[in-house]
Amino acid sequence: MHDDGGLGSSAPFLPPGLPAKPAVQVGAASTEDLRGGRRIKHRDLANLLNRIHFKEGSVFVRFERRDGVGSFSLKALPLPSDGRTLSCRWVSRGPEPEKLAAYSCSGLLISDGTLYTSVPAEAAGMDEAGIELRLPEPGTQESVRGQERYPVAGVRAKVLQSGVTWEGNLEDFNCVSLGVILDDGPSPSRNWLNPAQPVTLLLFRDGILLFSGECSFLARDRGAPGKRMALSPSRTNIQRFPPREHRSHRRELSPQPVVRFTHPLSGRTAFLRAENVSGMGVCVEEFFEQSSLFPGLILEDLTVELAGSVLAACRAQVLYVNVLEKPEGRRTSRYGLAFLDLDARDQVRLSSAVHSSIDGRLSVCGRVEMEELWQFFFDSGFLYPSKYLSLQTHKDEFCRTYRKLYQDSPSIARHFFFRDKGRIFGHMSMLRFYPDSWLIQHHAASRDGYGAAGVSVLDEAGRFTNDFHLHPGARMDYLMCYYRPENRFPARVFGNVAKDIADPKGSSVDTFGYLRLPAPPEGAPGGFQLFPARPEDLRELRRWYEARSGGLTLDALALTKSDGSDAELSGEYRREGFRRDRQVYSLRCGGALAAVIQVTVSDLGLNLSSLTSCLHVWVLDPERLPAGTLFSALDALRGAYDDETPPVLVYPEEYLDRYSVPCEKKYALWVLNTAYSDAYFESVRGTFRRSCREQEERRAGSD
Repeated sequence: MHDDGGLGSSAPFLPPGLPAKPAVQVGAASTEDLRGGRRIKHRDLANLLNRIHFKEGSVFVRFERRDGVGSFSLKALPLPSDGRTLSCRWVSRGPEPEKLAAYSCSGLLISDGTLYTSVPAEAAGMDEAGIELRLPEPGTQESVRGQERYPVAGVRAKVLQSGVTWEGNLEDFNCVSLGVILDDGPSPSRNWLNPAQPVTLLLFRDGILLFSGECSFLARDRGAPGKRMALSPSRTNIQRFPPREHRSHRRELSPQPVVRFTHPLSGRTAFLRAENVSGMGVCVEEFFEQSSLFPGLILEDLTVELAGSVLAACRAQVLYVNVLEKPEGRRTSRYGLAFLDLDARDQVRLSSAVHSSIDGRLSVCGRVEMEELWQFFFDSGFLYPSKYLSLQTHKDEFCRTYRKLYQDSPSIARHFFFRDKGRIFGHMSMLRFYPDSWLIQHHAASRDGYGAAGVSVLDEAGRFTNDFHLHPGARMDYLMCYYRPENRFPARVFGNVAKDIADPKGSSVDTFGYLRLPAPPEGAPGGFQLFPARPEDLRELRRWYEARSGGLTLDALALTKSDGSDAELSGEYRREGFRRDRQVYSLRCGGALAAVIQVTVSDLGLNLSSLTSCLHVWVLDPERLPAGTLFSALDALRGAYDDETPPVLVYPEEYLDRYSVPCEKKYALWVLNTAYSDAYFESVRGTFRRSCREQEERRAGSD
């Protein structure tokens, strides 16, 4: 039976796996608890004690009643030892001399987390400060199957149960048990804690949240009712992100990357190998005995390094832990760590490593010679004669823009290549031109072999989006793409996505009429007012658009957003050496809102069709707005452009037909809400399956 004899105890929580007599309090242990272990020599004992002294650890000094009906242990700090004698200082107060007469020192218990060493000991001297011990015989060591416990300093704990909160400190931990000591002083009664019910545990360091999750009780200290407790996280996995059918590709890289982080509780630096890596996270393993992570724990400074170079550096969170039985007979704990955010350059580095491991011919933002790129544009037919004629007068400026885009790898741009044996066979780029939207552009594939190159870069861009759109730093709520409706490939791929999703808030297509801004008509009617759009004008535009289309264009263009993100994006362009300006105007006729005009100005060549440097016009009231009036108003905005005839995109396209305005061509604006990524991949794969089936049927018919 346990009897502290009024002497008290300061024992911490011991690791799971230490056998304990039924009546021994949390933290207490006797020399009888260890049986069958190997004997330890005095020299090895000295090394063990000195190592514990070096890392400022502690041991337990065991006392037993002389009549054999009780025992207790005290925590002590060992001084350097020769393995035959040992001086210790008590961690807290020592035993009261008048009550010690009934007890005698019986032994020493040492734990380094994975081994317990039990040593017979005799007291050579003792006072309230410490004890002198003789260690006359070698002790025994026993391996522990449980997990090592790690000491903690500076981590505050909040325990919540049924609307009541207790505060304290985290004392020690491992992957299955957290030792919490509640504060002294005024607080809700500790007797209100119900061990039969779960609690919510929050852990903080310097006000930063490290863990929040449900826990169950493992034990409570009988020597100080309710003050000291052992809690166990209830979940073996958490769902950090919405469930997805099409998950990020996990790849085993060679050589294996090194994952480094400072443990948020122990403060130790961990170096673990990455078992696999994806755009969403990384998998690592520890030996079961040293397991130190549990689901929900937040790692503030995780770094993934490959061959001495940093692939990613970010915050991460432990999502799950699985215990694996290895062929060599050892167990390991495998953890899934989710990246909570990655900056733009880390996204590029990580995706490049992962994608190239899938297919060495694929690259993300890889280096490219500009002569090679321009040759590809001509050879693939992407730069057809009429398009080249429209830009040839500014070719030097186009070249400068492309050199910055492709060789400086700015945060605002992504480009994907399929190349083999020194040649480019497929290419696609993405540009973050609106606060939360990326514009897919410049998709091209070689006509000379590798017929799947165009599909491969499209798939590569899709994987990139799937990997990173959930990261706040990606700002990738929407994908958008302009295409000519008569262009079969994008019309079939993107048009089918909108049809298959069948929800305009998942994917939508709006068609604009395209023309170059004509000269102002002679004798154009006046009576219009043009001024910066007011919030109420944009709200009216929203109501009109929802009634007519209900799609995603206004959201993708952030046209009704007023949180300052547009100005922030323009500032990012300036820092990267580019130009991006946007203004929105209201056009009123007879006092009523007739149209809303978006003016965007960017570097020549940022988009080869100048769709990032153009006028977007939404005509709300065509009857009130004759074409002459509209183009007179647009003429007032011509000065924003170096090009005297900037492109104009008019929605709805029928407006131009209504007033017999020649329309050069039409552009469909496709938008995808990336929360519908599963539906996107299903649609695209269905399209290609149907295409392959149709080709087979045609071949069979010709045979």
